[in-house]
Amino acid sequence: MSDNAKITLITDDSRLMQQLQQNLTFLNFTIGEQITKPREAYMELNHTEPRIIVLAEPLEPVSVPGIVQQLKKVNESAPVIYLSRTDDFAAIRELYRAGISDVLRVPDELEQLEAALQKAARFARAGRSSASGRGNRAQGGRILALFSASGGSGTTTAALHLAQMLAMKPGARVLLADLNMQYGGLQHYLDIQAERDLGDLKSVLQELTYSQLSNVLYKLEPSGVQVLLSPAHPQEAETFGGSDIELLFSACRQHFDYIVLDLPKSLDEISIAALNHADRVFYMLNVDRPSIVRMKHAFDIMDRYHLTDAEQLSILVNRHSKKADVTLDDLGKMVSVPVIGVIPEDNKMGIQSRMNVGKPLHVEPGMKIKRMRGPLKEYAELALKLFKEEGGEAHVDLPAVKQQSGRQISV
Repeated sequence: MSDNAKITLITDDSRLMQQLQQNLTFLNFTIGEQITKPREAYMELNHTEPRIIVLAEPLEPVSVPGIVQQLKKVNESAPVIYLSRTDDFAAIRELYRAGISDVLRVPDELEQLEAALQKAARFARAGRSSASGRGNRAQGGRILALFSASGGSGTTTAALHLAQMLAMKPGARVLLADLNMQYGGLQHYLDIQAERDLGDLKSVLQELTYSQLSNVLYKLEPSGVQVLLSPAHPQEAETFGGSDIELLFSACRQHFDYIVLDLPKSLDEISIAALNHADRVFYMLNVDRPSIVRMKHAFDIMDRYHLTDAEQLSILVNRHSKKADVTLDDLGKMVSVPVIGVIPEDNKMGIQSRMNVGKPLHVEPGMKIKRMRGPLKEYAELALKLFKEEGGEAHVDLPAVKQQSGRQISV
């Protein structure tokens, strides 16, 4: 096999595994991992060496698109050849969306495996060459996800105020997206009488244009943050899947410098897609023992399924009080994930009371951080940290005509 790419075999069918081993050995291919549990394949796949993955349709009932996504997460450049037992067009289409490169029907098309492997080897070489000149994440705007496994942790409040702080950067274009698909939250916090929302984009996600996107956005004044609301009706939310969210992100990265995501507490298909594609993930934590236990459990799941990389995950402590039973030092002994910021308990600024009446604290361009107090100052400091990570002031340039988008709402 050229380029030293090894073949990883994944099947829970022992007879098929033996047949594949014999065929590949006869054809002088180098076999790497031989994995008999498709559900756990991502844990055994080597992420540092070139690989071509041959994945056979499992005998046990599992989510094959989910398996493919996790394999691609571990080794993004590895082409995946899928050996299918059926001709289910809809299922195959979902697998292509998940990342497979080719499909062979077994046993009828097994003799075509050599040609498929040679083709995959070319893709693997091209993919590694392309990847060597760029970072791991997609080019364009940065996706910042706020997530917590505990309800009432303040992700919506934090997402809203962080987005406004990011918009203080000269020329920055910021999108705040509510991915609480079932019941939303931002429209209530901002007292928006919603007419358009994410549900209106479902039919055009495959070829989403800036005009279509901007037509459903609400502009938050005076910060200029653009707001994308979750679907107004729960039945609309049920039609969205992980692939839809990926298409949305792809379009948003082209037109915004920062995309701030308010995620639900459940690890569903939507939040998993968001965590997979986020450049930074901020876990919102109220420092009490039940919340810390939930957080550690969430981190275990995120690590096990490679939902995000360790260097992209941080803790954002919320409503912190010096009188709390659990101190920040205690927290540092319990988890290894770094704390990127500490939002103090809101005693004077009345953030929560303002949110309750749909009038959150707003940020005006040109505000000085040294004049800010309490939670607002900490959100500003977090935004500054994110700016410094980029190492520059570059931002997405759009024609002036495109800058006048979305409905305006003043608070």
